Amino acid sequence: MATIVLSGYFGYDNAGDEALLKAMIETLQRLRPDVHIVVLSGKPAFTRRLHQVEAVHRYNPFSVITALLRADLVISGGGSLLQDVTGVLTIPYYLLVIALARLFRRKVMFYAQGIGPVRRAFGQRLIRMVANKAHLITLRDFASQERLRQWGVNAPPIVVTADPVFSLYNRQGSRRAAETGRKQAVFCLRRWPDFAELESSVLAVAEYLLTRGWRVSFLPMHRTEDTPYSIELASRLQHPSVQVIQHHADFQESIDIIGASDLVIGVRLHALIFATMQGVPVVGIAYDPKVRDMMNEMKRPAFGDGTPLNPDTLMVEVERILDDYDGERKRARLWAEQMSERSEKTARMALQLLEGREIIHSVEATKPWGK
Repeated sequence: MATIVLSGYFGYDNAGDEALLKAMIETLQRLRPDVHIVVLSGKPAFTRRLHQVEAVHRYNPFSVITALLRADLVISGGGSLLQDVTGVLTIPYYLLVIALARLFRRKVMFYAQGIGPVRRAFGQRLIRMVANKAHLITLRDFASQERLRQWGVNAPPIVVTADPVFSLYNRQGSRRAAETGRKQAVFCLRRWPDFAELESSVLAVAEYLLTRGWRVSFLPMHRTEDTPYSIELASRLQHPSVQVIQHHADFQESIDIIGASDLVIGVRLHALIFATMQGVPVVGIAYDPKVRDMMNEMKRPAFGDGTPLNPDTLMVEVERILDDYDGERKRARLWAEQMSERSEKTARMALQLLEGREIIHSVEATKPWGK
């Protein structure tokens, strides 16, 4: 039985990252049912219970080393692991796992990662040094590929696929109608000090939708970080049709809530992915390059990075979506279908690497958004 070790931001009450982990596990095990998976997790008991796999604590040196020594393949990702916005130790930690795996002569790959932002030259040098030792690098967007090339990562094959969560696409049925028959907008936000216009912009749109009879829901994707901010914004609206959906880090519940909505406005990347793969139109606020990169590939504005973020610009985009609502839904589903196909290729290449077969990494170009 082959063993795969997964290293990422797992076990931290983040619905997006738990969905990402679930998608990776399901796809790998569907393609090779006998594979044994071990996850490096911040909360191993939580990961074992939610995903039904073996998990060890990511900060326990003995457990990590033991897991790596047992591995036939070590996977780093997905998600935005190699960035220095969340802390100066983030990049060194994830690269250390890769470096140890290579020291132990294990096969290593990056799994549909998004790279950056990396503001410090030291971090870029570390990435160049370690990433060039990997056997395979797969990325979720073309901008990440360009960053690695600029930093001198050119030794392993580098292939752009798609975010692993898109592989959940085929599991999602048609968008469920809201029980009340009223349209619902879901806001998935996080506090971000660099966006002075964020609050005024989203509150203006929420108030506008409320006047049109919509319901407005705030859905925290990262329970500990996003819930207080969501409660604060909801309280400022002071309207009976506004709610904050408070739940545990159940990614499937988040997928279902978003799938039952009619519009998603958010800064959280995986909230936008959950919506797109179910045909729900999105308005993306690019607090991070990963959101900008996704919106750019969709040929849609990335507010705050490329498109000014203010109440007027956001309102214009909402009106544009509502004026061509059925068309927006259709384009979202078609795009998600293409991303699902690309996402599965990541798992197939991982298993080719695991089994010592030649890596076939041709990935068809996606059709232009709107075609």
